Amino acid sequence: MSFMRNLLFLIAICTFPFWATAQYSKKANENYSARFGVKVLGGAILTHPEVTYVGNDKDQVIHEVTLSGSVPQISAGIWGQKRFGWLYAEGNMMVSRYGMKFDVNSYDTDWKETRTLTEKFTYVDLQVMGGLISNGFRIGVGPVMHILAGHDSALESLESYNQSLRKISYGFSGCVGYDLGRVSFDVKYDKAFRTVGDHIYYRNKKSLFLETPDALVFSVAYAISR
Repeated sequence: MSFMRNLLFLIAICTFPFWATAQYSKKANENYSARFGVKVLGGAILTHPEVTYVGNDKDQVIHEVTLSGSVPQISAGIWGQKRFGWLYAEGNMMVSRYGMKFDVNSYDTDWKETRTLTEKFTYVDLQVMGGLISNGFRIGVGPVMHILAGHDSALESLESYNQSLRKISYGFSGCVGYDLGRVSFDVKYDKAFRTVGDHIYYRNKKSLFLETPDALVFSVAYAISR
């Protein structure tokens, strides 16, 4: 029995450096790993009610337009993440779609009830983020570029309506997240550097909508390779 105990002790001493090295290498690889994959997200556009008025050539008010709500944002795309010990960097290329709802009360004989008109946007969002990571938990911030890919607005049916769309706009985001194996979860707040009325004109006068289409979203990403 004494011989067996000594033999086991000797084996433990001899194998410990290799075990410790393997564990260290695994941890080091995790701390400096790179992951790439796909991501989907969904969330709400955060706005408050706001009213503007549309006039005609005689400066008579013909429509009351109220920003009344939004269509939830949905996005899908590709994503990559690189760790640098306690730091991480991340890139996203997403196709996002959302909409804004407007209640329109027309002061003429053609319409007796308030109509709800919707305009929808499609953007390609290019974003980089960076921040701190520890034990899978992350907190990060970063800028985003929104490239307009599509626009469909029922407001075009209004008399005196005009629009001038920006092809590129910008924003800034902050997020908290958690990495669990190949899966990553994030809650993110997107601040838009444009208003819902940036593109809306009534004849040559820009609308007075000042609300910004900020978003609160939840995302799930899956790493195809890591």
